[in-house]
Amino acid sequence: MFAEGYIGIAGIIGVGKSTLTTDLSRALNFEPVLEEVDGNPYLEKFYGDMKKYGTIMQVWLLNHRFRQHREFVTRISLGKIRGVVQDRTIWEDTIFARMLNAHPDKIISDMDYNTYLDLFDNMVLRELVFPQLMIYLDCRPETAVERIKMRGRSMEQRISLDYLRALKANYDQFIQEMEQAGVRILRVDWETFRPLQDVVRMVHEYSLKPSNFTKWVRPLRRAVPQRPAAAGSAADKITSHAAV
Repeated sequence: MFAEGYIGIAGIIGVGKSTLTTDLSRALNFEPVLEEVDGNPYLEKFYGDMKKYGTIMQVWLLNHRFRQHREFVTRISLGKIRGVVQDRTIWEDTIFARMLNAHPDKIISDMDYNTYLDLFDNMVLRELVFPQLMIYLDCRPETAVERIKMRGRSMEQRISLDYLRALKANYDQFIQEMEQAGVRILRVDWETFRPLQDVVRMVHEYSLKPSNFTKWVRPLRRAVPQRPAAAGSAADKITSHAAV
C-alpha cells in the first residue's frame, strides 16, 4: 500500500538529496527524514575496506532505516504529522547490496547476499508501505564526484568514479523496477539544481496522478553450492544424539 504524505528522494551519492529533502519538507510543511551519516559506525571503515565491512554495514543500514520507516509511517497514519520527505528510502537499500554482490571481487558473498535479502523480506516486505511519490534526482557520476569533493566529507573522498558509475546503473534499474511495481516516479534532471518552486509544482502534479500499484517483486537469490557434510561431523553427532 501507499502512505499518503510519504515522499522519498532517490539518487546516487553526491547528487544533492539531503539539501532537497530539507528544502522540500519545509516548503510542504512536512518533516524531513535524513540519513544519519555521522551516526553510522561502519561507514568510514567500509570506505577503507569494503570487503571486510560491506555485509555488516548493509545490515546496520537496513536496521536503522527500518526503525525510521516504521516510526514515521505510524506517525502519519495517526495524524500526528502531515507527511515526511525522506532522504533515501528503505527500498533503496537493496541497490547497494546487489551492487556489492555483483562486484567482481564479491564484496558481499552470495551467501551473505541471500541472508541479507531474507532479512529484508522479513522486515520490510511484511510492511509494504510505499512512498506516495518517489523523486529520482538524476545526474552524471562525474557531476556527483565534483559535488562530493565540494562538500568535503573526508570519508567520501575515497569514492571512485567507477563506484558511482556502477551505482548509477543500479539506480536506473531500481527506478525501472519501482515504476513496474506501480510506484509514482518523478524523474528530475539534477545535473544543475532546479528552483525549489519548480519541484514543489511537479510534486503537486505527480501526486494527483492515479497509481497502478501491483506488488513489489522479491529480488532473486543467488545459487550457493552446498558443502557436503564430513563423515562423523559435529552435526551428525548432534543429530544422532537427538534421535536416541
